Amino acid sequence: MTILVAVKKNGKVFLGADRITTFGQEYFTDLVNGGKIIKLKHAYLATSGFTLLDNILEHMHANNHKIMDNKFSDRAQVFQFFLELYTELKKQYTLTDTGKDTYAGVYNVFLLVTERAIYGVSNNLTVTEFPSYVAKGAGSDYSLGCLYALYDTVEDGRELTRMALEAACHFCIYCREPLDIIEVKAADFGKPARSYKEHGKSLETVSQRRGASNIIKSGNTKKLPVRRAASAKAAAVSKSRSSRKKTAKVGKSGNLK
Repeated sequence: MTILVAVKKNGKVFLGADRITTFGQEYFTDLVNGGKIIKLKHAYLATSGFTLLDNILEHMHANNHKIMDNKFSDRAQVFQFFLELYTELKKQYTLTDTGKDTYAGVYNVFLLVTERAIYGVSNNLTVTEFPSYVAKGAGSDYSLGCLYALYDTVEDGRELTRMALEAACHFCIYCREPLDIIEVKAADFGKPARSYKEHGKSLETVSQRRGASNIIKSGNTKKLPVRRAASAKAAAVSKSRSSRKKTAKVGKSGNLK
């Protein structure tokens, strides 16, 4: 199980994931190459589901498979990548059980991000582009709730990604630190990588939960405008009603009864 989060904020894109890998009732967070963020030639990819997909992508990278040349310029190209991946899974790799094949079933979900865009890919290969943020995998409900609550007030996309991952780790038993978070930059792409998990210096690993206290102390939030218009209107209506009541109680002598 895995939690994946991607955030676009102030012109920057971030991708994050935990490191838990489960084998039945056992789990590990310290496996060699256990990070979930995979470096493609023109994008970063992360997946939640069978670890076999990680092995397959590593194999394709090592053999310079043509699928790795996809530039992911738009949603159609992202869809093309996963169509070709699915074709290879059917032709060369064993992933689905005999007799249980579906129209297009990969059994994993994915986040694919470039320096400009965030794409989510469902296990039936549906590709969706998200404008601001998305979470996939175990604990995604908690991550999405966190992002909904904080996105408009926290300015740092990296911190938003971290807190969304931490929320999933706090509430979901299938998510666990350490957390890997990377800022996606155009300079990362276009040249061959030595490893399918080569990330450079922009990858940060968070070993323990930090919460939101450091964000508040550093002032890395913005105050939302207070909606005073409705309050002022209500006060004016109340004052007007009060005035009418006083006028109605004035007797012939002009004194209040």
